[in-house]
Amino acid sequence: MTQSLGTASRVFSSSEFLGDHPPITVGGILGTGNHVSGTVLGTVTATNKHVQLAPGADDGSQVASVILLGDLDASVAGEPGVFVVHGEVLGQFLTWPDGITDAQKTTAKEELKVAGIYVK
Repeated sequence: MTQSLGTASRVFSSSEFLGDHPPITVGGILGTGNHVSGTVLGTVTATNKHVQLAPGADDGSQVASVILLGDLDASVAGEPGVFVVHGEVLGQFLTWPDGITDAQKTTAKEELKVAGIYVK
């Protein structure tokens, strides 16, 4: 999949986490971190930037909202990327934050479902 991001284009091929239902994607900004395709992300309310899910946070990133499509490095600064906002994904291929509990993962899957992302 090639996604135009204004002046630059990136090719995303790491989509093995996608299920049978065609995904709906949107452009956005990955706020921090170096993440692989399939990483479960939350969205910081104040900035609308996507960051790795942080179940213990209170800035919006504690709610699973999108999934990163394509590897992306935002270690230095926010980077434009493509994010799955609707579709079916395969749970065994998703990347979760280190230390997430089974209960937190169950909650995150329910949050994704509310957002329109169904984890199989």
